[in-house]
Amino acid sequence: MTAEVGLEHRTDRLVVAVDDEPSVRKLIDLILSAAGFSVLTFERPQDALSELESGLRPDVIVSDVTMPGMDGFAFCRAVRATAELRAVPFLFLTALDERASMRQGMLLGADDYLTKPFVKRELVEAVERRLARFAEIRRPAGGKLRVYGFGSPTVERDAERLEWDSLKALELLFYLLEHPRGVSTFEVAEALWPGKTEAKASSSFHTTLYRLRKVIGGEVVRSANRRYYLQGGLVLEYDVARYRALAAAARRSGALADYARGAELYRADFLLGVDSAWAETTRLTLHTEHLALLVAAAELADRAGDYEAATRFYSATTLHEPYSESAWEALANLWERRGHLAKAAEVRGRFESLMSEL
Repeated sequence: MTAEVGLEHRTDRLVVAVDDEPSVRKLIDLILSAAGFSVLTFERPQDALSELESGLRPDVIVSDVTMPGMDGFAFCRAVRATAELRAVPFLFLTALDERASMRQGMLLGADDYLTKPFVKRELVEAVERRLARFAEIRRPAGGKLRVYGFGSPTVERDAERLEWDSLKALELLFYLLEHPRGVSTFEVAEALWPGKTEAKASSSFHTTLYRLRKVIGGEVVRSANRRYYLQGGLVLEYDVARYRALAAAARRSGALADYARGAELYRADFLLGVDSAWAETTRLTLHTEHLALLVAAAELADRAGDYEAATRFYSATTLHEPYSESAWEALANLWERRGHLAKAAEVRGRFESLMSEL
């Protein structure tokens, strides 16, 4: 496959352009990139079709008519055979002597054609006009979203769980949530598809972005200054962000009630089942921070003489970090100070049994 692409795109409006002439591909890329589009160019329609059939979802397709191996008409016919691509605007580039045959292209489902040679304004206006044909997926997302990152990743709209046919699309949502200042396509590619070529990573990103929009419904992601963000107006609750806010409030206030509210949100470790390096790093960081929160809460309750609360927090610490000898010993010591020697012995016995299984 020959796909010329830069990973630093300016917007998320994607144009796929197919032409066997390098100079034409370069011209299309320069013109549309300057106009604010992301552009993927292909020399062979077979290569573009392979990416489209793998899930790449552009906003507009621009194709030459006369190409070796597979001409533009056959390419258009193959594109329209995929249900999800039938609404994508398709624009033919044609030489003057081919204009008479364009009726065939329009009957195949093309939306328009542009005669070569063309000037910048003609190409940009033709693409902009055809974008209206793909407006449905750009509708603003409605409803209230609740996103759960602790445990198995889950997203709900208006209390109804959303179904995902792409785990990478779900992972992309969490990656954007964890990077509210925005990310470049290069950063996303390194995190979600390490080791892929630039062309493959860019194609995977746009495919995954389409699938994310398809599930959430609407313009969930915006782009500015070559970075991608979740829409600021999106009504969304994220349990991990809420947890971080409550943990910070507890550290500031030193109030046991604040510690308890934070501890309740941490149901399990972050994004269970997602094994990307960025998720593993975030998971470990949150796990470590939560251990510190539980220990601080237990010690605070212990000093205040609230032994019931201290017992709950020390017990939670042993569940969160089952191989921490200090956590088990702190719980055993507390039972001893409460006068429950049998409980203390039971706690120490459970830890010894746990260690013997290693």
